[in-house]
Amino acid sequence: MAHIGMKYPVAAPWKEGNNYDAGYVVGKAISFTGTPNKNDTTLYADDGASETDLSVRDWGTSLSTDDLSLKVQADLLGHTYKEAAGMGDAATPEEIEIGTDDVAPYVGMGFYKRRRKNNITSFTAIWLYKVQNSEPTENAETKGESTNFQTPTIEGKAFPVEIKDEDGNVKMSIGKRLIFSTEAAAKAWLDKQAKIGQASA
Repeated sequence: MAHIGMKYPVAAPWKEGNNYDAGYVVGKAISFTGTPNKNDTTLYADDGASETDLSVRDWGTSLSTDDLSLKVQADLLGHTYKEAAGMGDAATPEEIEIGTDDVAPYVGMGFYKRRRKNNITSFTAIWLYKVQNSEPTENAETKGESTNFQTPTIEGKAFPVEIKDEDGNVKMSIGKRLIFSTEAAAKAWLDKQAKIGQASA
């Protein structure tokens, strides 16, 4: 099995009960890294390992896109956003105010990637239930003899939430991963999770 590339990073404001307000596309995908932070505890008894805990506490996340618009930055990081207004010399530019007390809201986040196994192509969609992002590093450099593209990376943490399975049992979960036979189905599923083009719950 091999995965080739990724597409369509989306996010939606998280609400209690694992519901979401209407979501949005974050940008065009470049890369994503999800790093599980695990418990690593061993109980020793009778001079040997008796019990172990290697469960996942949370995930560190890192998402790179071609661009993060000011509106998306405001939505992901809790900043104050103002649209551009007016025209010509009297125009007021689009802006965000980056307050030191701003608190990044929880969001659901997801994307999909192409999967290849036994010469059959499918699509893996990933949805993280509850993510909180942190302010990205601001990078800039002068143009040299060759072009060096500078793209934003936003990092965060995905937290576990209570999820009920089909039998009504409650468990803690970071997110879910599904495999679809078509790209359209993977994208449609992400649209449903993020309520893109749908009413909020």
